[in-house]
Amino acid sequence: MSSILLAAVSAIVCVLSIRAPVDEGEVGIARAIVPVLSLAVLGGGAYVLQRRHGALETVVALLVVCCAGFAYSLSVDSLLAMSQKSDSVVLSLPVVAATVSGVGRRSLASCLAVCGLSYAVTSSASILGTAIGHREIVVDFTALGSLIAVSALLIVLWLARRNAVQEAPALDRAAREQQSIDEEARLLGHASSLLHDTVLGDLHAIAMLPQGPIPDSHLAVIRRDLDLLSRSDELLRAPGSASIPGLIETTSESALAGALARVGARGLRVIVSGDVDELDTLDPAAEEAIVAAIEQCLVNVVVHAGVSLAELAIVSSGDDVTATVADGGRGFSAAATPADRLGLRLSVHDRMLGVGGSATVWSTPGAGTSVLLSVPKGVA
Repeated sequence: MSSILLAAVSAIVCVLSIRAPVDEGEVGIARAIVPVLSLAVLGGGAYVLQRRHGALETVVALLVVCCAGFAYSLSVDSLLAMSQKSDSVVLSLPVVAATVSGVGRRSLASCLAVCGLSYAVTSSASILGTAIGHREIVVDFTALGSLIAVSALLIVLWLARRNAVQEAPALDRAAREQQSIDEEARLLGHASSLLHDTVLGDLHAIAMLPQGPIPDSHLAVIRRDLDLLSRSDELLRAPGSASIPGLIETTSESALAGALARVGARGLRVIVSGDVDELDTLDPAAEEAIVAAIEQCLVNVVVHAGVSLAELAIVSSGDDVTATVADGGRGFSAAATPADRLGLRLSVHDRMLGVGGSATVWSTPGAGTSVLLSVPKGVA
C-alpha cells in the first residue's frame, strides 16, 4: 500500500515539474529529482517499519521517514501553486503512505503505536517544510482520516480474530462429535450387515435341515457366527473404534476359503475360476467388503435359487477387481422384489458403495441370477 501511494505521488511530481513554469536555461524534469529521491528514502523507511519489528530498527526507521518527509515537503514546494495549502494532495499522500506502514506488526498495540508515530513524525515534518515555504497551514483531513480509518480497521480485524480464536475450540469439538456420529453410523451399518449375513442365514440353514440332531458342520458354523457377533458388540461399545476387525479372516485366501466353507456346509458347491490372488491387491476394508458380499450372494443362492451349484469368477480389470457370482436357479424380477428385502441392499450394494465399489445384478425368472461386484484397487 505504501509503495503504491509513493509511486503515485512520484508520478504527480514528475508531471508538475514538467508543467510548472521554469526559468531560462532550466530543465523542468530536473526539479523532480530531489522530491522523488526523498520519496524513495521515505519508502525505504516505511518498508523497514513494516518488515522489521525491533525497537532500535523502529526508531531509526521513524527518523528516516521524518527526515525524508521534511526534505520532500521543502523540495516540492516550488512545484506547487501559491494558492495550495498544507493539505494539498501532493503533501498528504506521503503522510498517508507513512501512516499505513505500521499495519504489519504482530500485536494490535504495536500496530496502532507505529501507525500513530509514523503519522505524527511525517505530518510534523511536512508541516515544518510547508511553513518554511510560507504556505498556509491547515488541518490535513486526508492524512488524519487515513489514521482514523487504519486504526478502526485494525481494531475490527483484531476483534474478529479474537472471536475466531475463542470459537475455534467449540468448532473443533463439534467436528469431533460429528466424526464420532459418522463413525458410529458406519459401525452400526456394518453390524446390521453382519446380523443379516449370520443370524438370518443360520436360521434358514437350520430350517432347511431334516428332522433330527443338527450336524456338527452346522454347529461349528453357528458357534463361529455367535462368537463374531459377541466380539463385534464389544467393539461397537468401544468409543473411537475405527473398524470391526475379525469379522472375516485377514487374508484373501483364508477369507474366501472361510466363506466357501460356510456356504458349503449349507449344501452349496461353488466352482471358482479366475485369480483369487487378485484379492490381495485390495486394502483390508475393500477385501473384507467384497468377500462378505460374495458370501451373501452365495447364501442367496442357497436360500432363493433352489440349486446346489454356483459359479464364482474373480478377475482383475484395469484398476478394479471384479467378482461374478452366477447360478442357474429360479431367478427373480427386480421390479417385484419388496423394498424391505435386506439381502442385496444392505449386505451387497451398501457394502460395495462403502468402499467405493459397485454391485450390478442381472436376473430373469426361471433363468438364474448373476451378480457383478467391482472394487477399485488400493481403496483407503
